[in-house]
Amino acid sequence: MVRRARHLDPSAELDLRKLRYFLAVAHHLNFSRAAEELLVAQPALSRAVRALEADLGVTLFQRDHHKVTLTPPGTALVREADMLLSRAAAARRTVQAAGRTPRTLTIGFRPGIIITDVVQQFTKACPGAAVNAIRIEWDEQEAAVADGRVDIAWIRTPIAHGDLLITPLFDDPEVVALPAAHPLTAYDSVSLADLANQPMLRYDAAPEHEIGRPSGKRGIRTMEEKLEAVALGHGLALVPETAAAYYQRPDIAYRPVPGASPYQVALATTSDTAKRPEAQIFISTAVAVNARNAAQRGGAAR
Repeated sequence: MVRRARHLDPSAELDLRKLRYFLAVAHHLNFSRAAEELLVAQPALSRAVRALEADLGVTLFQRDHHKVTLTPPGTALVREADMLLSRAAAARRTVQAAGRTPRTLTIGFRPGIIITDVVQQFTKACPGAAVNAIRIEWDEQEAAVADGRVDIAWIRTPIAHGDLLITPLFDDPEVVALPAAHPLTAYDSVSLADLANQPMLRYDAAPEHEIGRPSGKRGIRTMEEKLEAVALGHGLALVPETAAAYYQRPDIAYRPVPGASPYQVALATTSDTAKRPEAQIFISTAVAVNARNAAQRGGAAR
């Protein structure tokens, strides 16, 4: 299909509703399923996409009776639309947060990282502020901060920093999770060479941390799912030491892995959030609590 070029107003604004509709179709490559997800009638969805194409002066999808595919402009718009919608959501949350009284901090944390002590100390230091804590997974820890779902998050590396402000806290060594009856449980520690020929599980689509590699089984996203796969004998898994301490179960054993690169636990926030007085107090409280705990651990080891 050839679309005639027409004069475009460079000041014309993109309609966020049309962008959301476009992304749903781009995800499913099927107008019917996209309409079901959006809870709109398919004709209305089709009209919105055609209107967006008219606004931009390009064809976003190639359509026939058998399939829907993205055109090169459509592929480019997927990337841009994701960023625009994320920024719009972040702006909404920032404005709403500014209007809340008392001021509220939404804190994200990864599984196995205990944040209670820091939150309690913060509420003593900043009694006028409230704290909401929500769990975040490995594949959303950066986006959750960047788009404003959380104000500050405990994260584990690796993470693409982007424009986030990162405050390192402590190293989190890797240990290997083994089925309780696995032969390697006979050893006090397990070397990287011992793991070289073992089936290793990792999260779907996660970047390699060290020697973890895909299991070929889909659907592993959470720590609980990973440990269940270990217990069922699907493979072994490298996990952070903090998570191993938190997730104790009789059918799984953990062993240190000397030579494995540790994760780093850190706080992540945006430059805008970092300007808020209560956020500054929270971060300084977390750093102080971490330093105190490290000193106590060092004293206990002597």
